[in-house]
Amino acid sequence: MAKVTPGFKLYLYQLLSRELGTGKQTLLPQVEEALAADDIIPSDLECDSIQELVEACSDFLKLRVFKKGRAYVTVLKNEDWDQMLSAPPEKSSDKKAPSGGPKTWKKKKSGKKTLKAVKPGKQRREREAAEAAAAEAAAELARQQELEAQRLAEEAAAQEPQVEETPEETPLAEPIPETEQVAVDEAPAEESPDAPVARTVAEIMEEARAAEAEAAAEPEEEPKPVVAPEPKPAPEPEPEAAPEPEPEPEVAPAPEPEPAPEPAAPVAPEPEPISLTITYDPYEDMERELERQAAMRPEPAPEPRPKPKPMPSVVAPGISSGDLPQDFGAEVSCKDALLRILYQLLPYEVEPMAVLDEDWRVARSTGTVSGSRSRVNFPLHYLREDGTPITVTLRKTARNLSAKKWNLALVDGDDGSGETHISVGYEGLPASDEGAWSDLSGTTPNPAISPLRELAQDMVIGSWDRLLGSLAATTAPERWNYPGEGAGKSSRYGILREYLTCTYHCIRCQELVAKSADGSFAAFNTGLLTAFGEDIYACMTARKGDIPWQFAGFATAGSGELGARLTGTISPLPEQANYLSTIESVVPSSGRLVILDLEAIVGRQLGRLPRAFLTELLEGNDEARELLAAGGHLTDESLTKLTRIIKASPALYRRLRRRLDDAVEQSLRTVRASYRLAVPVYDPAENRTKLLVPLCLVEDGKADCALVLDLQPSGAYRAAALLSLPRAYACARVISREQPSWLSAKRVL
Repeated sequence: MAKVTPGFKLYLYQLLSRELGTGKQTLLPQVEEALAADDIIPSDLECDSIQELVEACSDFLKLRVFKKGRAYVTVLKNEDWDQMLSAPPEKSSDKKAPSGGPKTWKKKKSGKKTLKAVKPGKQRREREAAEAAAAEAAAELARQQELEAQRLAEEAAAQEPQVEETPEETPLAEPIPETEQVAVDEAPAEESPDAPVARTVAEIMEEARAAEAEAAAEPEEEPKPVVAPEPKPAPEPEPEAAPEPEPEPEVAPAPEPEPAPEPAAPVAPEPEPISLTITYDPYEDMERELERQAAMRPEPAPEPRPKPKPMPSVVAPGISSGDLPQDFGAEVSCKDALLRILYQLLPYEVEPMAVLDEDWRVARSTGTVSGSRSRVNFPLHYLREDGTPITVTLRKTARNLSAKKWNLALVDGDDGSGETHISVGYEGLPASDEGAWSDLSGTTPNPAISPLRELAQDMVIGSWDRLLGSLAATTAPERWNYPGEGAGKSSRYGILREYLTCTYHCIRCQELVAKSADGSFAAFNTGLLTAFGEDIYACMTARKGDIPWQFAGFATAGSGELGARLTGTISPLPEQANYLSTIESVVPSSGRLVILDLEAIVGRQLGRLPRAFLTELLEGNDEARELLAAGGHLTDESLTKLTRIIKASPALYRRLRRRLDDAVEQSLRTVRASYRLAVPVYDPAENRTKLLVPLCLVEDGKADCALVLDLQPSGAYRAAALLSLPRAYACARVISREQPSWLSAKRVL
């Protein structure tokens, strides 16, 4: 049950009225984001969801749920609470009342108690802080243990240079411990006159390690196991060294220095014993080694300090995608109820999980992921009735479900608990416009092919406007936007985006993406030129994750850092895409049959015919005249009615066919007389070229739209698609900048 005290309510009212305002309808997820930004979650108030929390605060929060499942919250203004929040804080005085004055404890308390705003979640934050402190303490303890182990290892290794310095003098460092006495029990009285010197060396080494203050002989035995195999061959040279230093055999009670004479035998058995005393290098070497290690010891200490800092591992979306799921199917848990909604919304041949995975990757590549670090939203490429995309919400789970950190929380505001209210036709919701190339086939484009999403899935590009703006600034001046696009509009560079995506699709199919030998750099030829006639290349750098490349920028060969890297790592330079391979790709062959698919034109493309042509064709039909008389663009409903009117009248249907046949025949005669009037275009869906010819339907000599001629294996041309002139120009620009007069940019754009 929700536990919302008056103090909590006052704090929530202060927070939400400041962040969201009062008297305004706000989406329920925005309320949750505002609370999350202040580190408040529903469980702090013993609520299972944000909706339950809002319902518990009904005295100042008004919740409304509309038909389509969208929930809105309104913060109601409360004058009393506003006065409490605006009033200055009470001043508490610790001064004692004067002896002659009234007693403070005798004052009568006022009637009302002042309400104070209390932030929820204090216990949770204290618990999290305690857990973080415990984790940091454990890490610090582990770090100290690691440093201690490292220090002991360094101390044990401090003697190794003595052994490795001169292999003959190895016994000089080893006799320091007393364990050597066990190996020489047969002759404990044999000593060298150098024994006192060796003992002094051992004491100096112990003083250099003075951090432990161990001067006894027992600690000296610890390093012995490290070189345990060494003492065994040592007793053999001892008898040889013993006869030489006979002057002091009386010093039997000093077993420790005994090993010192051992080096005398291997170092110089033939020269005089005095020469061994003169070789004082071991002492100087040990001192230098101790100083070096003492200077090195403080260095490892600062290394572990930055290790506890990776605690804030969650990265906000839009800044870094390190914590966001990479593989949607493997890292996001999806409830059956939400997948059922997607099955109802999407076309029947589309797999919802494939759509989610693809659009999630595109959203991360193009920077369209929004939300907070625990809750993100991204759009699908399927549209609602109003033309806006469906939005999907992912939420980071407090506990892992099936080892998955994220779960699918909402589909267009619906959590799966109720029925979806989006109006869906028989074919499902329509997909967003993929570009003018999708009109070339005359049928519904294959959802599996999309140059737009293909480019975004192959490399992280960031904002489309920023990418295309940099390319437009690099290339020679040219018109790249559709009519109605430009600065201040919702989209820019529509023609340039279609050019780049279709070009990349063709280059990818022809395997013309060039890579460096180590695979860390790649580039492709955009087919565009600078104002000075230089080829422009798109450069990419390799990255980890499901998106293999990161867009690095556009460059010309040898210019700038990218240009120098391009010419330095890739040879030969990438080639342009090849579109034209036969003469039929440029000009329609004479004598070939042209078959007009009127059913495809009347069924889906009636709106691409000129309004004046339709008005003349449907003259005499009152219903059609009313539909055409309405200004503006013809809606899908109006076009459906016009299609039904034409198909219901055989006379109208035959009349339309005759008019179109005459226009096509006239267009072909014109094109054969001047072959440059035919325009080749590239169709990414079929990865081949087609031809555009002008179609004059209202006035002779003035093109109203473009007809697509598709060469069939039989040798005939199929005419099943019409394009508006701006979209026809966008398709034609992929292959060439120079266009005939009827399709020039100045005329159609």
